[in-house]
Amino acid sequence: MKFSTVSELRAQAPRIVSEIEKSGEEVIITKNGKPVVLMRQVAEGEFQLKPKIKGGGKHEGDL
Repeated sequence: MKFSTVSELRAQAPRIVSEIEKSGEEVIITKNGKPVVLMRQVAEGEFQLKPKIKGGGKHEGDL
């Protein structure tokens, strides 16, 4: 498992994502020395994106 800071992620996001895609290795993103985010490859079929409905659907702030 690799570690990267938020600053490194901001500056090198495409490279970090490519490394995750190639190696399948997880990356922990740290902020002020504490782990805050786990980045990992998503398996095909693990979830399905729903099409965005124009003019409807979720409200601002909904997840």
